[in-house]
Amino acid sequence: MERFWRKSGYQIRAINNDLEFPAVYARTRDGFGVSLSFGGKGQAFFEVDSPCVQVSEVASPTTSPNGPSYEGVYPIPRPNIRSPFWSAGAP
Repeated sequence: MERFWRKSGYQIRAINNDLEFPAVYARTRDGFGVSLSFGGKGQAFFEVDSPCVQVSEVASPTTSPNGPSYEGVYPIPRPNIRSPFWSAGAP
């Protein structure tokens, strides 16, 4: 994973070589932070941080969530939605 990112022009900031929970943290040429990490039960997390965001006012939502709101709940429950396309058929 690391070699591919380096060849693609990313500056590697940190690496977690853990066999169960690997992760790579990188920066693009134009300053965006990019990370790919794996958590429990194979959950993948891809995150991007923007270097060019200005603080601005954001209006409150005008509709209710169409699913459960986990506000104030910790730990947040694991996802329990199965998809024929995205969900693996085997562990």
